[in-house]
Amino acid sequence: MKYLLLSVSVIVLGSCEDFFDINTDPNNPTTTTPDLLLTNAELGIVNSLGMGTSGFSSYLGVYMHQVTRRQSFDAYITTGNDFAITQAWTNLYSIALEDLREVIRIATEEEAWHYVGVAEILKAYAYSNMVDVWADIPFSEANTTPADYTPQLDEDADIYPQLFSMLDAGVEKLEMESSSSPEADDLIYGGDLNKWRKAAKTIKLKLYSQLRLVQDVSSEVNALLAEGDLISNMSEDFEMAYVNTQSPENRHPGYIADYATSNRTFYISIWFYEILTGQNPDILTNITDPRVPYYFYNQLADGAPAENPEEYRDGDFVSIYFGSTGPNQAGQQDRSQTITGLYPTGGRYDDGLGGAATPTSGPADIAQRLLPYFTRLFIEAELAHTGVIGGDARGLLEQAIQASFDKVNSLVENYSVQGQAPPPEISQEDIDEYIAAVLAAYDAGDADRRLEIIMTQKWIASFGYSVDQYNDYRRTGYPVLYDPNTDNIPFTNASLNFPTTLPYSATEVELNPNVTQKNPREVKVFWDVD
Repeated sequence: MKYLLLSVSVIVLGSCEDFFDINTDPNNPTTTTPDLLLTNAELGIVNSLGMGTSGFSSYLGVYMHQVTRRQSFDAYITTGNDFAITQAWTNLYSIALEDLREVIRIATEEEAWHYVGVAEILKAYAYSNMVDVWADIPFSEANTTPADYTPQLDEDADIYPQLFSMLDAGVEKLEMESSSSPEADDLIYGGDLNKWRKAAKTIKLKLYSQLRLVQDVSSEVNALLAEGDLISNMSEDFEMAYVNTQSPENRHPGYIADYATSNRTFYISIWFYEILTGQNPDILTNITDPRVPYYFYNQLADGAPAENPEEYRDGDFVSIYFGSTGPNQAGQQDRSQTITGLYPTGGRYDDGLGGAATPTSGPADIAQRLLPYFTRLFIEAELAHTGVIGGDARGLLEQAIQASFDKVNSLVENYSVQGQAPPPEISQEDIDEYIAAVLAAYDAGDADRRLEIIMTQKWIASFGYSVDQYNDYRRTGYPVLYDPNTDNIPFTNASLNFPTTLPYSATEVELNPNVTQKNPREVKVFWDVD
């Protein structure tokens, strides 16, 4: 593996005498500390998975039909040269995993076992997501000392069991006496080891759910649930918060993509919009989701004209079709298109007044969600529905939907934008009405329909984090996705089939003779048996 980037940037300050020592380069330190490394590793992992332009969720969000982009991967075209793929591969292998290896090495020498524990959990989480999107990856020979720049690929099915062991080892280290512990340098939990322990066990629950079609995981899952030591409320969500500062730039990367530039990155998927507004004839028909103004921001209002002819418009909602060669395939709509709102990226709540988005339109400081409490509940609903665990799948679905609404309302509680009043909370009356309509559809369905509703609700709640959505779709076939080849619209089509994995980084293929590029539409992850 070619590690082309220095994984840590630190400044070492010393005396003037030391500075002028010709044998010492102050700009290239030879030692560092676990706190600096941990911060950098967390940023590398979260930014690689999240909704910024270099994150998987901006890429997979297109495949999961929540956003649309006029990039090479529209219509399921994907290559190893795509920016999100090359950046994620580099940021994960050359930065995050390198830093975590050094955290473990240094902290072990210092008996700072709490740092080792957090690093082991993060390492397992990073590798699990890499297997889930790429299948076979460098693992046993990757990120070694001395560095191996041409590691072999390990089989994905061989890696997964080692991740469970890694998570267990991390939890054990959290319980040990430690010479030092993470604090503010931990951007995820601020050094709260109890939350890290619960996160590790909830990550295990997620991974077991992904294995359920290829392995009997009922005993392992039931043991986890019996412990009662999982993420159990919103305050324990596994996520990383951003802040609204520009020097240095610490705003949510998805906010930067849609609000801090005149060239918007994300259109909102028409398929997603019509499901949330009850217009899809096959799922959640005539059920309007109260989260719509928190999810999307309409820059137009009151029938104002768009910059160029609209490809799709419904009231003030303006967007384009996936796989389109239609009237706005190349027409700019930067001041007209509907963009991401408060919930996914910290953008603006849609109050119906419209106005072109600006760098100060929204709070920009919300967290990038990775594994929140509501996801845990949706996982349990799926496991109960499929018989992996006992329990009431319908009741778990109801709890999960309620928790997802609570998450949206929590953003209102902390909303702060100069010159703007906080948005209203979604009323419990509106939440109850929505949940009742969803549960009525659930009750009326057969087993397949009920699984579809569980997974569709999880997909809706997870807007802004698409890695798990991608996993869920390949495992279960749900939610049903938009098919431009059967929509009866003459100017839409998908050039290629849905990619069951992502291609390897072209840079890695070029520099590592042990990595050969694959066809992402033919290779599957081992747990994808459908």
